[in-house]
Parts: sequence; structure tokens; C-alpha cells
Amino acid sequence: MIKPLCIFIGSLLLFGCGKDLTDLQAFTQQVQANAQTDIEPILTVKEFTSFEYSVEQMRSPFVKPQPEMLTQTKQADLNCLQPDFNRDKQALEKYPLDTIKMRGTLGEKGKLYALASVAGGQLYRVKQGDYIGLFHGRVEQITPEYIKLRELIPDGSGCWVIRQAEISIFAKSDTAGNQ
Repeated sequence: MIKPLCIFIGSLLLFGCGKDLTDLQAFTQQVQANAQTDIEPILTVKEFTSFEYSVEQMRSPFVKPQPEMLTQTKQADLNCLQPDFNRDKQALEKYPLDTIKMRGTLGEKGKLYALASVAGGQLYRVKQGDYIGLFHGRVEQITPEYIKLRELIPDGSGCWVIRQAEISIFAKSDTAGNQ
């Protein structure tokens, strides 16, 4: 049964292939005549130049960089008023004075602590000798009405100038910084 079926399928395939291929040849000639043979040339690639990456003479990215010697000698030569850059910064030194509000005082007349708040709502206890503000402001006096401090302002030539400042107690009528 399989043998006659194979003979039948084979004969169908042979009869399907005739000698009249004129329509196929005409179609092929038409496609070749309409085809565009303009191909853009391939762009030239710039030649890659490699370099050897050696890290022996470079500093490690995980080690704090050393300060330059020029800045150290320049500061050492100045014989004028300078803040102490080696001391640890206190919490209120990252806020400008206009954002710090005095909220009240704690303690007795001999030893007063001021309560100061910042824009985020945090409340800090401030004592005489603490540092406040961006310009090395040192608290000199605390009264129930204000905090008096001494700031060091850079004068542009590498020296610093003393400026007195006060932070008055926050009044209910003030709208700035009202929480």
C-alpha cells in the first residue's frame, strides 16, 4: 500500500514541473530591472588605541586624599585671627543663623541653657561656649530674651573678622519659621 502511494506522489511531482517557464522568467527580469543596486559604503571605523592602566602611582579611591602642602604652608604663614579647623563640628553649625530660632531657656540665673529649634523642627539645648551657625559662631551669653554670639567672618585675604550676632526669642507674632 505504501509503495503505490509513493509512486503516485512522485508522478504528480514530475508532471508539475513543465517546460513552460516563460512567466517565471518574465517576473525575474522585471524584479531585476526595478531593483536598486545603490548600497551606501560602510563607514570607516577609527582605529582604537589602547593604553596600559596601571594604578601603582595613583592613590586608592578608598583612602582619604592628603591635603596639598601649598594650602598648609599658606595657612601657617598667616599671623591673623583664624578659627580652629581641627575641632569637631557641633550639630547647629550646619544651619544658617536666620533658620535658628530661640524657643526659651532652662536652668537658673547663674547657668542658663537656651532651647533652639531649626527649620526641620528639631530642638537643641545650647549652653555658653557652644558653636552655632555657618561662620564659627560661639555662644558668649544666654539671657531669657536672646542668645549673644561671636562669629568669625572671612575677609577674603585668608584672615577672619569678628562679628557680633544675636538670636532673639521667637515671638508668637513672627511668621517666619512658625511650626
